[in-house]
Amino acid sequence: MENEEDSQPDDIKLEKRKFKRIDGNYVVSYAPIKGEDLKSDVSQTKNLSEGGLLFISDRKFEKGTILKIKLRLPEFSDYVIVKAQVIDSIQRAKGIMNETRVMFVDIDKNVREAIRRLAEHE
Repeated sequence: MENEEDSQPDDIKLEKRKFKRIDGNYVVSYAPIKGEDLKSDVSQTKNLSEGGLLFISDRKFEKGTILKIKLRLPEFSDYVIVKAQVIDSIQRAKGIMNETRVMFVDIDKNVREAIRRLAEHE
């Protein structure tokens, strides 16, 4: 029996992402909810979707860490707060820059819909 993925032509890539990504820079403030170092840092996103975001962090986080993220979106006059779980945190410049991927674990419905609208107009 043939594997379905193997039967796809080489020039067709299967999209595994559930949500469309918005490549863009939005201001984020982030801090772990639990732990020794609970200070907030400010950075910006590299991309954003209804399911999560990728941002630059000045520290590396362990997979599974829950972060409180304050996010600035154009549709809101103030920042919104979401909780997100770290999927990975990859060092890009020793001791000063990491790419941190998170998935939302607690996000208001209105915020998710605002992100969806941003993605649709991208």
